[in-house]
Amino acid sequence: MVLANLRSRLVGVMPMPSGKGKVIVAGMPKSGTTAIASLLAKAANVEVCSDPFHQLDSKGVSFREALFSGALPLESLWRQHRSVFGGTVLKDPNFPLFLGELKQLLPEAQFVFIVREPRDNIRSILSRLNIPGNPADGNPLLGNVTGTWSRVLNGTAPDMPGSDYLEKMAWRWRISAERYLENQEGVHLIRYEDFRKDKQGRIEKLAGKLGFDCLKDISPYVDVQFQPKGKMPSNLEGFFGKENLKRIDEIVLPVLKRFGYE
Repeated sequence: MVLANLRSRLVGVMPMPSGKGKVIVAGMPKSGTTAIASLLAKAANVEVCSDPFHQLDSKGVSFREALFSGALPLESLWRQHRSVFGGTVLKDPNFPLFLGELKQLLPEAQFVFIVREPRDNIRSILSRLNIPGNPADGNPLLGNVTGTWSRVLNGTAPDMPGSDYLEKMAWRWRISAERYLENQEGVHLIRYEDFRKDKQGRIEKLAGKLGFDCLKDISPYVDVQFQPKGKMPSNLEGFFGKENLKRIDEIVLPVLKRFGYE
């Protein structure tokens, strides 16, 4: 126990790396971050690390309330759990909310921000969880959603405004987009829709911009389903209902056109 405590203290005071050679991938849940980070790592033949915050949750580390309230600096969390934040390509759906802090913390790292059309992004999350697009419809499965997905739906840790899960996820999309716009200098933007049209081409182009060469052929992997896929509805209005779509639009509209979405 004494040795473990001493090791923990030593790890906590070791200098932070500059981030040189590291690629930070940020984006909303179900925006393509897992696929893009995984394919990028395969193309560049480097290690990928996914969802360090979820890994810490799985280890029983209590940090979210303190981190998202500002009581615990991200740097302190990173110092104490360096191995969880390892890998050359590192992605987490919470990273958009810390984009400015990450750029200061890792000044030599490179950053990629993934964005997906917000209504389709929210639809994808709900379809993945088998939750209706109209909160008024209710769903007995809603209470069974736990862990990371429960926080996303309920807008907790990080706390989000909104009266129900549609508004809370719309606000999360908007705030994530705003963090990118505030810190976009030097950050590579990838729209999920563009990635879907030419997965291999987009990954190879991104890898080149990031300075990776001697790329491996990723064609056997481009159609791998990296996360469970929800059922695709015939149209968004049928899934959400007209009034619910309007509620989402009112929240995301101020930044929607900045990403080429109408």
